[in-house]
Amino acid sequence: MVLNSGGNNSDNHNLASRQRLRWTNELHDRFVLAVTQLGGPERATPKGVLRIMGVAGLTIYHVKSHLQKYRLAKCVPDSSADDAKSEKKDPDGVSSGLESSSGTQITEALKLQMEVQKRLHEQSEVQRQLQRRIEAQGKYLKTIIKEQQQLSGELAETPGGDISACSYVDNSSGSAKTGPHRSVNGDHGGTGKLLKSLSHDNSLREPEA
Repeated sequence: MVLNSGGNNSDNHNLASRQRLRWTNELHDRFVLAVTQLGGPERATPKGVLRIMGVAGLTIYHVKSHLQKYRLAKCVPDSSADDAKSEKKDPDGVSSGLESSSGTQITEALKLQMEVQKRLHEQSEVQRQLQRRIEAQGKYLKTIIKEQQQLSGELAETPGGDISACSYVDNSSGSAKTGPHRSVNGDHGGTGKLLKSLSHDNSLREPEA
């Protein structure tokens, strides 16, 4: 470790704490070991690193500055390495294009599937409505047939009673009409018999004269 004085007044604490420090490989390795023991650059603190390192002449200012640089160096190469890896894996953006194309195809397939399901639902709804109409028409036809049967039965019973009554009236009327004719015919028969008996009596009386 090499310390270079920043001024002639070595008794000044502020100037001593800000003396420039050249970090050798050995000093840097001890720094990295201390940071690792504290859980990495994000968890390590300047005070903890300074305590673990235990180097004479090393101040918290030196450790803090070096820790910040170490954190930046750890973050920047990682991002650069990630970019390089992504470029090596997909230098021309072919995979991204394939992913975009496959995503479009999946979207189209989902839309088509939803459209098919919608049409099937509409067809099933139409079939249900048609079935309901058929059932309603069947019930309506059964009701009409039942009413017609009842009406036919009532008509069959009512006209029969009227015809018998009318025939009875006609027969009674006919016998009433034929009664006088029969009596008249009976009278004509009796008159003929009377005339015959009178002529017979006359024939018997003529020889006596």
